[in-house]
Amino acid sequence: MQGLRPLLPLGLALLMGCATPYPPVGEHSLPTVPGVSAIPDRASRRSAPSEDTTATTAQTGKEAERSRPVSQEVVPPPPDPATLPEAEKRQLDIRLASQRFNYFEDDQLVWTGLISSGTAQHPTPAGSYQVQAKDIDKHSGSYTNSFDRPTPMPYALQFRGPYWVHEGYATGEPESHGCVRLRHADAKFVYERIKVGDRIVVAD
Repeated sequence: MQGLRPLLPLGLALLMGCATPYPPVGEHSLPTVPGVSAIPDRASRRSAPSEDTTATTAQTGKEAERSRPVSQEVVPPPPDPATLPEAEKRQLDIRLASQRFNYFEDDQLVWTGLISSGTAQHPTPAGSYQVQAKDIDKHSGSYTNSFDRPTPMPYALQFRGPYWVHEGYATGEPESHGCVRLRHADAKFVYERIKVGDRIVVAD
């Protein structure tokens, strides 16, 4: 059992996404760093940082901000799908530039939320598609998790070949291998409302 202890945290990184879906284990429990005083000391007042130093510091700050875990809680939560009236027309819009989705029923916006689409190296294909298939318990055919098992992709909606909209770690930044990740509550809501044959539009 002693030798298995280093492997146990890997089980926590299994959740969902196209590949490397969640931050490394342990980041969620990191303590917050208290803010520094807004009043500079005498030494810092005497010598202001150069432009290069300021730019580097700003860039480092942005990288640190992006590396922090993004809450996957949806507040407020989506409406209960069972309480909504039946719709004749349903459409899911994926907006790559803003990294958000908009879900419409009968041309009325019903729900919106964060996504994570494909990176520049593995882009999500833009275009107008239809939902080809739904799979509530899909697993990736291309990527594996820490136990070398197919990565889970729950509440999956296929819109083009190997490209799916599915539950995964969504940060509002392009981070996937081409699929579109939605947070759990968002993915579950859209999955329960949308039907095979409905329109999915992927655009800037």
